[in-house]
Formats: sequence, C-alpha cells, structure tokens
Amino acid sequence: MSTILIIEDDKLLSEGISFALKSEGYNILFAYNGEQAIKRLNHSIDLIILDINLPDRNGIEICKYIRKEMNTPIIFLTAKDTEEDIVNGFKAGGDDYITKPFSLPILKERIKAVLKRGVVPNNIYNFKELKFDFHTLCLTKNDVEIPITRIEMKLLELFIKNKGKVLTRNQILAKIWDIDGDFIDENTVSVNIRRLRRKIEDDPSNPTFIKTVFGIGYIWSDNN
Repeated sequence: MSTILIIEDDKLLSEGISFALKSEGYNILFAYNGEQAIKRLNHSIDLIILDINLPDRNGIEICKYIRKEMNTPIIFLTAKDTEEDIVNGFKAGGDDYITKPFSLPILKERIKAVLKRGVVPNNIYNFKELKFDFHTLCLTKNDVEIPITRIEMKLLELFIKNKGKVLTRNQILAKIWDIDGDFIDENTVSVNIRRLRRKIEDDPSNPTFIKTVFGIGYIWSDNN
C-alpha cells in the first residue's frame, strides 16, 4: 500500500481527494501548511501532492526543501496555472503539475504513472556485494556500511532508478544541483562521480557500475 502525503490548506478539498484515493487502496496523510508538512516528512511516504498557495510557506520553496532531503515523487496540485508557474514547479523538482480545477480520475492516473516511474522493488537495490536502501539511504558493500555524502546519495539514487539509461552531464546537473539554485559546472559532475566510484567500485579505473559514455555522459550498468 502506497502512502501519499497531501499538503493542502483547503481541508474540504483534502478530504475529497483522500476519499477518492483511499478507494484505490492508498494510505493518506495530511498537512495543512508548510510547517506541518516538514514535520510529517519521512521516507515511508511514497508520493506527495503539493499545493503552492499555502498560508505560511510557498509550495515551490517546500518542494526545494524536500528535494534536499529526499527524492519522493511530488505532484503539484494548484490554481497557479501560468506557463511560468508550471516551469518553476518542474525546476523546483516536481514530477508532475496539475492545475485546479481538475479531474479526480485524471489525478488518479497521474499518481499511478508517477509512482510507476519511481518503483524500485522492495525499495532496495541489491546486486552482488552492493546494497542501497532507498528509504534509509544506507549504502553497504560486502555488508560493511559505506559513508557517503548527500550529493553522492542523490547521484546513486539517480543512476539506479535510471539503470541502463544514458544520463548526460546536463541532465545530472539539472537533477542534482540546479534544484538548489547553485551555479555548477560540468567538472563538478566528474569530480563527484569519481569520488563515488572510489567507494563502490572494486577498480574505479575500470568501473562495473558507473560507466562513462564518452562525449555524452554516464550509464549505470550491472550486467557484468
């Protein structure tokens, strides 16, 4: 059963959405402002529905905060419907953007699609000596825990969830760094991937997991 956190100050709307989603088997949590939302955040939440116009904080800022802590899928559900609003939502790290008024059947389908994209069986990646828990963000190699930085965690999660897909340096920059609003050059990607390789690869100069696709970017491959 997937758990969904609804961050919406309109209690009647929240209850209506909750009723519809519970009928689909979802477990629902509520937050009616930004402060409540931050207190409720935890890695057992599978998806977040987020309004932008909240009484104490802007939903865009909440999204940015969440993205610094976790990669839980976020669907914006808001009355802010300009092109600029939608672009800002995606730039902040949103996975989808739905404007009010909206259709409940469409919302249900969008939720299913976003959850399906983010599914990792048992929320654990386990291959040979390497194991990564997406809920606890714990990385182990040969059953020994490996300390990694927040950026390395984000890189690892991004690669594993896009296994077999080539990620360009610009895509990695956009997913990992641009959401924090920092100016970072491509060399930063190379440096952090080099550090991560030293921790997970037996031979970082001949990597098994994070392989370079010359002139393009990187790919996570565990076929060897």
